[in-house]
Amino acid sequence: MPSPPPFTIKSQPEIRDDILRTWRNGLIKRGVANPNVSPGSDYYVLATGIANEIAVVEANGGVAIDANMPDSAVGDNLRRWLQLFGGDFRPAGGSAGFVVLSSSSASTVSSGSQLLDGAGLRYQVTQTATYANAALIPVSAVDVGAASNHAAGDVLTWVSPPPFSDPTAVVASLGLTGGSDAEKDEPARSRLLSLFQNPPSSGNWQDVCNFAEASTPAVEKCFVYPAAEGPGSLHYAVTIAATTTAATGARAATRQIDATTLANVVAPYVLGLYPEHAGITATGVTNVSTDVSIALSLPSAPQATPAGPGGGWLDGTPWPTNVNADAAFKCTVTAVTSTSVFTVDAPSAPTPNATRIAYLSPTDWTLRTAKVIAVSGSAGAYQITIDTPFVGIANGNFIWPQCQNQQTYVTALLQSFAKMGPGEKTTSVSVLIRGFRHPTSQLSWPYALGAQQLRALTDAGTEVFGASWLYRSTTTPAVPGTISSAPNILIPNNIGLYSA
Repeated sequence: MPSPPPFTIKSQPEIRDDILRTWRNGLIKRGVANPNVSPGSDYYVLATGIANEIAVVEANGGVAIDANMPDSAVGDNLRRWLQLFGGDFRPAGGSAGFVVLSSSSASTVSSGSQLLDGAGLRYQVTQTATYANAALIPVSAVDVGAASNHAAGDVLTWVSPPPFSDPTAVVASLGLTGGSDAEKDEPARSRLLSLFQNPPSSGNWQDVCNFAEASTPAVEKCFVYPAAEGPGSLHYAVTIAATTTAATGARAATRQIDATTLANVVAPYVLGLYPEHAGITATGVTNVSTDVSIALSLPSAPQATPAGPGGGWLDGTPWPTNVNADAAFKCTVTAVTSTSVFTVDAPSAPTPNATRIAYLSPTDWTLRTAKVIAVSGSAGAYQITIDTPFVGIANGNFIWPQCQNQQTYVTALLQSFAKMGPGEKTTSVSVLIRGFRHPTSQLSWPYALGAQQLRALTDAGTEVFGASWLYRSTTTPAVPGTISSAPNILIPNNIGLYSA
């Protein structure tokens, strides 16, 4: 079936010329042999004025059409579409997790007892109990948003310390996760279009997705595995939103929902709404930290030989460079003396006081840059000294050359990771006949590292000529050990961008 023709909006010159043509033809029919409608004539001035007004109406018509179509509506117009299907923009949600009590003796900590983080955000204890030293205390954020997420080891301060306890408590090993900002247009539109593509009905997989995603703002997306353990069975896995950009203030790329929220909020909510009996298994996902290096084709610097136009690599000879044409090239930190002195496995040496390098911290997702001021050692083990410390640098981190729009590329790549989903739960062909992941990765939420992530980079700027994979520590998430276990999902770890 052919696509419907696009809505055509005429420009001011097109409208003006239509008017002039109509007048000219009309005057000729009335006996005027050669009507003057050329620029400067009265007719031309009048037609121009009318066209100026009509062009505004035409443009507003296009805006109105976009505002009322589900694939282009924004703001309140998109909200109207969502409300027609019983939905709305999802509100901000707070994080949850555990803090570690530090005390000289066991003490009772009451539900509602509050702690503060460094930004003044509030957290409260969710379960009254007697806790011993080093016990894990469940807490949830009072103040919502992605900024309420915290990494393991972050320090919170008690508003009123429990008896015998220290005034502070540290965030436990899994961190405080699940905090999310109020939903914006694109995620909401994605949910709306999913309803059109896969209408929910009678407990089908889209129905289950709707139930899970409505249970709490902590759930960003639900993935369903119908009949994973045979007829009458249904598995689903939920993810939280990745918060890997500096703008969120968050410090982890995790997609795992905390077990308490899954067991006490999501699972009972879905079970209560599911319209028929089935053996339902609810899980989160298991993070698989993934290192990647990518070759980018960017414009050469003006000081390169031959000289380039700029707008790409900052140095004439970007370093580290893949001089050995290694098909899986990356430049890894192999030893750390200090944040300013470390060893890398580069195949060639940088140029002191000229080479500029970059490093993306997989801890706080901050992009740091520096200039190499000294180098020693030999190929595969160059010790370099930089002029600006790389805070948090550690063995295994990637070093790469600076380029003009590097933050744009990093943001695009992290966002593409954030839109990945979990993999399959089995390799059994008989199970996969029905039990494959819904929605399928070919339509949305891909689970493998492939062309989609590279496309995010080539679309990030017109100066990007091309992108190709050099190294992927994992390409496709492995299936879990048992089909009832949480499926695996790839999340970013070390990232490097190199000259193609």
